[in-house]
Amino acid sequence: MILSTDLAELFCRDCIAQQPALKFAFWGGLSLAGTLFSLWRTRTAFIHARLIADLPTSRVRSASQGLAELAGLARAADAPLSAPLSAPLSGRPCLWWRYRIERYRSGRRGNSWVTVEKGASEAPLALDDGSGHCLILPEGGEVHSHRVKRWTGQQRRPSTADATTGSSLLGTLLGQRYRYTEELIADGDPLYVLGHFETDDGGRLADVRSLQGDILRAWKQQYPALVADHDQDGDGALDAAEWEAVRAAARREARAEQRRRGRQPAEHRLRKPDDLPLLISTLPESRLGRSLRWRALGFAVAFLVLGSLTAWLFGSRFGT
Repeated sequence: MILSTDLAELFCRDCIAQQPALKFAFWGGLSLAGTLFSLWRTRTAFIHARLIADLPTSRVRSASQGLAELAGLARAADAPLSAPLSAPLSGRPCLWWRYRIERYRSGRRGNSWVTVEKGASEAPLALDDGSGHCLILPEGGEVHSHRVKRWTGQQRRPSTADATTGSSLLGTLLGQRYRYTEELIADGDPLYVLGHFETDDGGRLADVRSLQGDILRAWKQQYPALVADHDQDGDGALDAAEWEAVRAAARREARAEQRRRGRQPAEHRLRKPDDLPLLISTLPESRLGRSLRWRALGFAVAFLVLGSLTAWLFGSRFGT
C-alpha cells in the first residue's frame, strides 16, 4: 500500500513539485540510474551481437592470433591445469559452474527474493573442434549455458537430494525460503567461444644461437664442473681452444633442445581481450546472436521508457 501510494505520486505533477527534496532525490535518482543502466546494457548487448554476426568462425589449427571465434565440443583441460569439478549445489560432474542462492524476504514494501550467495568457476576448460584443442580461460567472460536448474529448499545450502525436488514456484507455495539456481557446462557439450586467441609455442621457434647462449650461461654458473669436463691440459683453467670446445658442446646441446621442442605440440589459449568481451556459450551461434539482439531491443525499450519518465520527473520538479 505504501509503495503503490508513492508510485501514484510520481504521476501527479503537483505532487512531484511539492514532494520533500529527499523523497524526490530518491525517486529521481532511481529513475536516472535505471535509464543509464539500460543504455549501458543496450550498448553492450548490441556490440556482442555485432561481433558474433561479423566475425567468421576459425579452426583451432589455423586461427590467427588476436580476436577469434571458435566452435567445437567442451572437453576437460589437461591436468594439472584443471582438477575434476563438481557443481557446488547439486554435486553433478562438470567442466564449469555458476550458482546463486536467494532467500525469500517479506516486508512492508512487498515480498522479494534477495541474493545471499553466488559464485562461478574460474578453472580452465578446453574446446575441441577436430583440428586441435584450445584452452579456454573463463575468468571475466560472459557465459551462456543451456544447462540451467532452479529449485527451492528450507536450508541455505541444499543437500544433493534437494536438487531433484520440485520447481521454485511449487517450493514457494509450500513455504520454502531459499531458491537455488545452478548453471553448468558438461563434458561433450557444444561450445561456442569468442575472445583473444593466442598460441604458446613453448619456445619451439627459438634459434640455436639464443639456446646456445642460455646453455652457456647455465654452465658458467657451475664453473668447477665445467672445468673438470673440458680442461684437457689439467692446468685448472680453460684456455681459448678449450673454450671453443665448450661452445661447440653447447651448440650441439642447443640443436638437440631445438629438435626436442619441435616435437612438442603448440598450446592454444583463448582469454578475455583487453577492451572486448569474452563470450562462452553452449548455445548455437545463431541462437546466441538472436538472444543478444532481443536483449538489446528490450533494454532499448526500457531506456526509452525510463528516460521519458526521468525527463518528466525533472521537468515537473524544476520546469516553469
